[in-house]
Order: sequence, then C-alpha cells, then structure tokens
Amino acid sequence: MEKRLTMISIAIKNREKVYNTVNELLHSFADNILLRVGYPRQDKNLSIIFLVFEGTTDELSSLNGKLGQIPDIKVKSHTI
Repeated sequence: MEKRLTMISIAIKNREKVYNTVNELLHSFADNILLRVGYPRQDKNLSIIFLVFEGTTDELSSLNGKLGQIPDIKVKSHTI
C-alpha cells in the first residue's frame, strides 16, 4: 500500500488521567511519526499534540481507532 503524509491533531481534556496512555500508544507508532509537537496546559489540565504521520491507510486507521477509544480525547486527521 502507498504511504501518505497526514497531519493529526490530538486534544486531551483530562491530561493527568490519560497522558501516559497516549504517550505509550504514540511510542508504538514511532516509526510512522515524523514530527511531534506538544503543547501542555497544566493550568487547564489539557494538552494539544500535533503530529506529522507517514503511513498506509491501515496504519492511520489503526492509530486513529486506538486514540478514539481513550476517554477525553478528540482526534482530527488531514491527509496532505
């Protein structure tokens, strides 16, 4: 399958509760993540993470599906 570049935005509302889970999941896709930028807002208990992801449609769907199962997270993806 063809690999594509995708921009992914992840909004984490309950940072303290789910941040480690998100980090472990993103680590499992480290070979696909070309860029990761995080913006933690500890005063509001939230974080925003921006990713540039390179992978197949199946790999992207897998990541988005697993992120979507974590509570207090919103994910948006835009294929470049």
